[in-house]
Amino acid sequence: MELPRTIEECHALITQLLSITLHQSKQIESLTLRIKELESRLNQNSKNSSQPPSRDIKSQKPGIPKEPKTLGGQMKHQGNTLRQVENPDDIIRLTTDNCSCGLALDKLQGSVVQVYQEFDLPTPKLHVTEYRRLEQQCSCGLKHLAPLPTHIQAPVQYGSGVRALTVLLNNSCQLSYEKTSTLFHDLFGYDLNESTALSNNKLVYESLENTESSIKAQLLASEVVHFDETGLRVSDKRLWLHVASNKLLTYLFVSAHRGKKAQEGSHSILAKFKHWAVHDCYETYFGFTQCSHAICNPHILRELEAQVQEGKDWAKQMQNFIFELYKKTSKGAIIVENIGLEKEKWLKQCTEAIKFEELILKNKQSPDIESSKKRGRKKRGKGLSLLDRVLKHSNALLAFAQYDFVPFSNNQAERDIRPVKTKQKVAGCFRTIDGANRYARIQGFISTCRKQNFNVFKELRAVCTEHILYKAPFEC
Repeated sequence: MELPRTIEECHALITQLLSITLHQSKQIESLTLRIKELESRLNQNSKNSSQPPSRDIKSQKPGIPKEPKTLGGQMKHQGNTLRQVENPDDIIRLTTDNCSCGLALDKLQGSVVQVYQEFDLPTPKLHVTEYRRLEQQCSCGLKHLAPLPTHIQAPVQYGSGVRALTVLLNNSCQLSYEKTSTLFHDLFGYDLNESTALSNNKLVYESLENTESSIKAQLLASEVVHFDETGLRVSDKRLWLHVASNKLLTYLFVSAHRGKKAQEGSHSILAKFKHWAVHDCYETYFGFTQCSHAICNPHILRELEAQVQEGKDWAKQMQNFIFELYKKTSKGAIIVENIGLEKEKWLKQCTEAIKFEELILKNKQSPDIESSKKRGRKKRGKGLSLLDRVLKHSNALLAFAQYDFVPFSNNQAERDIRPVKTKQKVAGCFRTIDGANRYARIQGFISTCRKQNFNVFKELRAVCTEHILYKAPFEC
């Protein structure tokens, strides 16, 4: 590079170098922010984001802190230890053949001093019942052919127990039709056609229409209902599985939409629900103003944890505030009279944090002309977006501390919707929308039975026997 010879040339060179330095400085700043953003994505886990625990490289601590437990059984825990029964199916007398003196003891009467019981499965076998249809002739000469039982439709068919088992395996146990058929052959030695398992699902789906309507009606009358949704792969399309549930009932339905169109449709109950709806911060839910709203606090805690990992003190303070409220409510210390003071503390923390984040954002924004000409809303960053959200929905976030029947989290809905993820991992996807709809109704019924401690297999067998006349025990 040739050195400048005059002052003018030096001045021009300095100006050029300053321009290059300023441009490189902006590039470095932009790239630094980009690297930080990519690192935050790379460091996401189930503790600081909505990422499922199955994607964690190492196990994470739970979102809600738990009290330390001692080893062994916990207080008030109802165990399910295997216990002896009064009337065993078989009794085997254990005797000694001969005494050391040579006397035979096998025919002598003895007394029982110890009892041992072994619980085992009998050899799997299909029970075949033959119906012999008789033709009888009256003395008048008229012949009568005996009527068939209503459930007999063909010379050879499977009974309600087989139908209930295939439906249970395919839906609750998440097995595909092929694996259901394979298991059936391994157990009983019969080749169950996949089309048979498919028709059994269809039969149960149609028979449970009235039961599903009853579940929806009972949820509408419930004081608290949890709502959530998750993506569902049907053939080559992305649909959505929605859930509305509480501790006793589960209702699932499939929709082509995730938001408002799905919740305003005939399948959803949210548009008619007038009590407490618990959900995440998805904005669509708040559009239904006829009901009260409570949001899932563990979701907020995970987002705050991501900010804590970036060194934000305000995020740690807000985490501690929520944890303290949670501990107080678990001990019954929060009452309506002092919740107003707690809300004031929360709003003050939010306001101060927003001012802090806005100041940082203002310092980061470059005053160059090109950036000021960009269209659209300026990015506020994850921290400010989170703060805007929790400030806007403060009442929903703190509802658990004001009403003892409002839960702290939306875990109920997440547990009820989680089985479909296992179903998709095993089977890949649903082939048709009809298959997805059948799964949703049947799985909702099975979940409801389990919540209310009814034997799922017995209830499915009753459904396969009574069809549309079936009346679920939880409808009473």
